[in-house]
Amino acid sequence: MKNKIQVQESDAKKLRVGLFESAICFIFCIFFLSAGIDARADVFEGAAVGGFMGLVLGDDIDDVAAGAVVGAGVGAVSGSMKKKEAEKRAQQQREQEQRRIQEQQKQAAETQQAAKDQQQEQALIRAVGEDNYRGLLALVDCEHKRAEALANAGGASSNPDHQLAALWLKALIANDLRQKDRTAKLYQKILSADADIDTKQQASLETDKVLMDVRQERGDRGISCRF
Repeated sequence: MKNKIQVQESDAKKLRVGLFESAICFIFCIFFLSAGIDARADVFEGAAVGGFMGLVLGDDIDDVAAGAVVGAGVGAVSGSMKKKEAEKRAQQQREQEQRRIQEQQKQAAETQQAAKDQQQEQALIRAVGEDNYRGLLALVDCEHKRAEALANAGGASSNPDHQLAALWLKALIANDLRQKDRTAKLYQKILSADADIDTKQQASLETDKVLMDVRQERGDRGISCRF
C-alpha cells in the first residue's frame, strides 16, 4: 500500500513538473513576442534568478514555479526597458550631435563675419586715415572734443586723401554742433579741396546724409548727445 502511495505521489510530482515546464515555455513565448528579440537574453537571465530565488525560499515546486514566472516577467520588462533606454540614448546623442554641428556652423559664420568686418575696417582706415576713422567713432559717441582733436591729427597727415577726410570730419562735427558760420567756412575749404564737390549746397547735402547715419547709429545704441 505504501509503495502504491509513493508511486502515486511520484506520478503526481512528475505531472506537476510537466505542467510547470509547459507553463514556463508558454510564458517564455509570450514574453518573447511582447518584449522583442533584444529582451530574450534578459528573460533567460531573469528566469534563472527567479528560479534560484524560488529554490532558496522553499523546496515546493510551486514556489520554484512562482519564482520562475516572476523572474521571466522581470527579465522581459527589463529587456524592453533596456531597449527603450538605448533608443533614448541614441536619440539624445543625435540631438547633441545636431546641436554641436549647429554651434560649429554658428561659430564659423561669426568668425567669417568678424574677419569680413575687420577687412572692411582696415580698408576704411587706409582710405581716410586711422585718426579720422577714430574721430568718426568719437563723433558717434558724442565726444565732439575728442573727435575734433583726432580730425586735427588727421589733417596733419602727409596723405592728401587723409587731409580731405579730416576736412569732412570737421564739417560733420561743426554741423552736428549747429555751428553755422564754421560749417560754411569748412564747406568752402571742401569745395576747393574735393574735385567731386561743385557747390557749398552739395557739400551740405553730403554732410547731412552722413549725419543721418551717425544719428541713426546713436539711436540704435541708445546714445543721446547733450550740447
